[in-house]
Amino acid sequence: MTKLTENAYEFTPTYREAVNLSDGTPVTLRLVIPADKPLLERGMDNFSPESRFHRFLSAKLKLTNADLRYLTEIDGVDHFAIGALNQAGEGIGVARFVHFGDDREVVEPAIAVIDAYQKMGLGRILFRRLMAAARERGIKRFHGSMLSDNKPMMHLLHSVAQRVCFDYQGAIVVFEMPLDNGTE
Repeated sequence: MTKLTENAYEFTPTYREAVNLSDGTPVTLRLVIPADKPLLERGMDNFSPESRFHRFLSAKLKLTNADLRYLTEIDGVDHFAIGALNQAGEGIGVARFVHFGDDREVVEPAIAVIDAYQKMGLGRILFRRLMAAARERGIKRFHGSMLSDNKPMMHLLHSVAQRVCFDYQGAIVVFEMPLDNGTE
């Protein structure tokens, strides 16, 4: 990993970063690669039904081969993902963004942390790195949707952004988050 300044990183294929969670647990961050398919498959087994539902907006039980290809065979530009590994080398979280629509300055972010590592700061760390990688690629705004009862994600967005707007549409909340602020 190349650290460019206090809050800027170079997210290239060699990116690797050691971080500690709020309880001191060491974690390694790196870009997701095609060989991570088994890690994602095993990680899916470590999500509660509620966590799966919040992440996939459905009662997804398993990742299909097509899902695994989509989630790991990424280009690092239109589809970018950072994974988190514990000391045993198990996948414990991932943050990603994907371009949607014609606006090249807007991406949809997504984040997932297995239940055993939630509420330890990993989601915040991953999301901040995702913001930095998006800025590095010229992205100006995150746009996404989540279930309206996903309070942890709403709290996360508020904690990492100076500005975030929510549009409540029944059971779904659409959010817009400009990346022009320097919050890291």
